[in-house]
Amino acid sequence: MYGFDVRQRSERLIKFLKAKTNPPDLGGASIVCVALAHNEVLLIDQFLDHYRTLGIQHFLIVDDRSTDGTSEILDAASDVTVFVPETGSSYREHKRFWRAELLDTYCTNLWCVVPDIDEHLIYKASQGMNLHGLTCALEAEGANAVQATMIDMYSDAPLDQVSFSGGNLHTAFPFFDGPEYYFRLAKAKRFHQKYPTPFFMVTGGVRQRMFFPIGIHGTNFNLALFRKMARMDGTFVPDIPGRISAKFARRLIKARSKKQLLNMTKIPLVCWQKGAFFSGGAHSLSGHWVLSREKAALLHYNFASGVSGVAHKVARGEHMQRGAFYAQMLDDTVTRSQSPVFEGTMRYQSPRSLDGFLGKV
Repeated sequence: MYGFDVRQRSERLIKFLKAKTNPPDLGGASIVCVALAHNEVLLIDQFLDHYRTLGIQHFLIVDDRSTDGTSEILDAASDVTVFVPETGSSYREHKRFWRAELLDTYCTNLWCVVPDIDEHLIYKASQGMNLHGLTCALEAEGANAVQATMIDMYSDAPLDQVSFSGGNLHTAFPFFDGPEYYFRLAKAKRFHQKYPTPFFMVTGGVRQRMFFPIGIHGTNFNLALFRKMARMDGTFVPDIPGRISAKFARRLIKARSKKQLLNMTKIPLVCWQKGAFFSGGAHSLSGHWVLSREKAALLHYNFASGVSGVAHKVARGEHMQRGAFYAQMLDDTVTRSQSPVFEGTMRYQSPRSLDGFLGKV
């Protein structure tokens, strides 16, 4: 049913995690946050505060051998249950199993937020409606998942000069590429067969523009047609015209550019069904889920740790192709020395700043 292979089926029966204290009693919690953390001392307080403001009542967090003070912050929080990997279990090999183990064990049929520590969830009514209110609206709609676009946030300084030592993330990294620099495509067919939710994949943003440019802003007919077919103003619920446009847009851009497309799609909010699987990170799900017509965004503060953070991701083999994209960024010293601000840069002030991603706020 959920589209994962025999090896995954057998591995998910293994226990990869253990709780540092007693297993959590979620009691009457209506929504839970599940996350993985490693050396996040500069981000963890704002992460917890952001999701508490949205109404999260309990956090289940895997502390992956942190050494920078993250462990002490998590251990001191009364609404956090900390888990640690069993001996021999690693982020690179088992992060999908860590997340699935916590979700299956504690969150079946429960609404859950599954962000990374550097991601802050934003939705249309996030300043007036907490997540409990949102999930009630989602249930009334008949949806059990929400799709979001990761929006890379940046400062006006070149990546080589970024040095965040604390303070307000919104103030330190207020900028993002506007919606005309993000594109809604169909996922690759083989990957979609294994992880069919969602149908659409979003690509674009500052990393794609600067480090892996796909040349989508020329003036010829094919480029104009691509931009029309891949516009971000549609929903993520795939009707027939939307499917056709997204498939055509993917063919157009793949025929024009050999650059790898960054996957800026996440499914950060789900009513969890036991036995499902995320594809490594929370980019796609096994099985067929009912997506809401409401869209969300994740403000992504992945530049907060600067060049040293990029190098650390490479060393750990994190993210796409085990850190290969970050290795290319690390090698591109010319681009790293340039400010990411350009004519398409926008400033985040409130959810209204994201009209082009969320629909009219």
